[in-house]
Amino acid sequence: MGIFTRKPAATIDEPATEPTEPTDPTPAPTPAGTVSLSKGASTGINLTKTDPALQITAHLDWDGGTASRQARGADLELYILYVPRENVGTAANTIGNAVYYNSLGHLDRPPFIRHHGDSLIPGRETATIGRLDQQGYALVCAYSAVGNGVGSFKSFGAQAIVTDGAGQTVTVPLYDDNPNAYWVAIALVDFTGDGAVIRQVEQYSRPNSESRPVLYADGLVVMDAGPIEFKR
Repeated sequence: MGIFTRKPAATIDEPATEPTEPTDPTPAPTPAGTVSLSKGASTGINLTKTDPALQITAHLDWDGGTASRQARGADLELYILYVPRENVGTAANTIGNAVYYNSLGHLDRPPFIRHHGDSLIPGRETATIGRLDQQGYALVCAYSAVGNGVGSFKSFGAQAIVTDGAGQTVTVPLYDDNPNAYWVAIALVDFTGDGAVIRQVEQYSRPNSESRPVLYADGLVVMDAGPIEFKR
């Protein structure tokens, strides 16, 4: 069974596979400064999660790649899959937990995550994650609209950027060319420790699969296991 959605008019707000197990042991959070992660690497950032005003921002950036690549289409979508802290380590069903262009979320009530709107052209889509004491895991994913045709996320120049807005910024690039995937899971953010740990996961969907990834309550990432998304 699938979920087929029509694309709404663009709105941009300013921000206010194989199963992949979380890294064990988890590295202790340390000041990240400005870090670009290598493939499969992770880094910790310090966060005062007891401060209800503290937020972090997750961006999906892409430049569309070469001129010829842009001419064939360059419409990517940012998805944040999430597990609330109260569900971590439980059997709670988290398959439907996602904020994206068609389900923007909220900052003043659960899930305390807000997607700031759909970009129709290469550039940036942004989500803000608040109430960090209520967060368990967040998975930064990208979806490539069907109308883009064949092309890898790397060829679009796609990357994730996670920042606290106060000098700690982690860039999460992609390293593999996979021209037949509609989905990529880019970065897993683990809030279950004292700060947050950001890991480069880079997992792709099967060729031509439109089923989105699933983030389970223990931080496990499984590709091709979620609802079908279809966007031209």
